[in-house]
Amino acid sequence: MYTDFQSQLRAKLAEIGNAGLFRGKNIISDKAVFEMDGEKIHNFRNPDFFASDYFSADNQTDAAIDVFAELESGITKLLNAESCLLLNSLSDVYQVISLQLLTRGDAIIFDTPSLYQLNAANCKATKYKFHNTDLTDIEKQLKLSQAQQNRLLIVDAVSIASGNIVPLNQLFALADKYHSLVAIDQTYSAGLLGANGGGVGEVFELSGKAEIEIGTLTKAFNCKSGAYIAGRKEIVDFLRQQCNLPTMSASISKIDAQNAISAINHLKENISQRNYLQQIANFAIRKFYGLGFDIAPTQTNMVSVIVGNNQKAELFAQYLQKSGVLTTCLTSPLIDKDNARIVLQFSAQHTQNDVEQVAEIFRKAAKTIRFFDN
Repeated sequence: MYTDFQSQLRAKLAEIGNAGLFRGKNIISDKAVFEMDGEKIHNFRNPDFFASDYFSADNQTDAAIDVFAELESGITKLLNAESCLLLNSLSDVYQVISLQLLTRGDAIIFDTPSLYQLNAANCKATKYKFHNTDLTDIEKQLKLSQAQQNRLLIVDAVSIASGNIVPLNQLFALADKYHSLVAIDQTYSAGLLGANGGGVGEVFELSGKAEIEIGTLTKAFNCKSGAYIAGRKEIVDFLRQQCNLPTMSASISKIDAQNAISAINHLKENISQRNYLQQIANFAIRKFYGLGFDIAPTQTNMVSVIVGNNQKAELFAQYLQKSGVLTTCLTSPLIDKDNARIVLQFSAQHTQNDVEQVAEIFRKAAKTIRFFDN
């Protein structure tokens, strides 16, 4: 499948080049004038509006502009991809892919949690929706999409609804059978799963097989903003030409880039914290089971407490927030209407004492809304 799509992209890239519109190396800096490779650069593209020393005596070096290229390289190696493109947010990622990569003659097959991201992006391609990584449903949608020229199957590496890892080997088998490209959302996987933090691809020993891997830098990479598109070189090169990269990338700060680089460089050393995530999640599961709650089986640090219908889930979420507990409430259409749930995403900063306190608040919430009465 990718060979055909690769040829299409190469032809488009050649057209851009022949028209003299090919964008060169992307340069990001907040300084008005700086040096790069021994040359003076005058920056009129998103510089800071005030001198940096107006706010701080901390002097920044010109070399800081290289952190963005270093970060792209780091993500590329981590995911065993061919290239990488940095963007500001995951919303930008979905918008660039759905608006620029795919055309009206193509198909995009996606999981329910991506629904709002793709709708907000006004996707050009025909949409086919499957439900929570259901392989039978995925195959059905792939069959339905055969009339389209190109197909892109987008899956979450880890389902936020259950915390389970996508069966990547079976997914690729379906994609190969029905000639589909694959995009993996590594938001809850990269930096967390695999001995080297390479995500679900490393877990299944299939790193680099997906044509596209996307994710945010705000989960496992100690950043407040930032996202990426990694994958095949032609795809990244084409999107780099098509998207409004300088504007989108402007709000990725050097601090975030440096934090992400440091996080990637220390992933092997961080194995103990990543193991702890599963340990604290397992402790929570035992605690909530002991209180009579229904817990969805999970393979990661996300624990879903199933509470029934949408109304109960919303009441639960409201009670929890008033009690100082922030969670994610999943209701239909993101989840079956009778299986609405409260999702707890555990951090290595959470302790068993934290879990016990939150479990007690859950118990009081259940009693208050008479959760166990019917």
